[in-house]
Amino acid sequence: MALFFSIILTSSAQILQKFAANSATESATSGKQSQGLLVLLSLACLGLALLLWLVVLSAMPVSRAYPMLSLSYIIVMVLARWIFKEHIPWQRWFGAALIMLGISCLMGIG
Repeated sequence: MALFFSIILTSSAQILQKFAANSATESATSGKQSQGLLVLLSLACLGLALLLWLVVLSAMPVSRAYPMLSLSYIIVMVLARWIFKEHIPWQRWFGAALIMLGISCLMGIG
């Protein structure tokens, strides 16, 4: 469970950073305030993810846990499509499928 939440928090941090980058184009005062808040939220997510990652490493081998972090690539890609309406070319979807296949092989799922 800690691994799952670590991945979710890491992915959330990336999305918050994108929101912060986008807020830089807003008006000077409100844009900087919201950007600062988003960056702080991102850092908080990353900090919590790190603490959870330490829990994960105490419970399972790093060779089993670390490949699971690549799920964050897929989560961020899907969220970028959904939230920011980014175009995701088929090559990235294919790469995401390969990541899933690789994780299933490494984890002994497939």
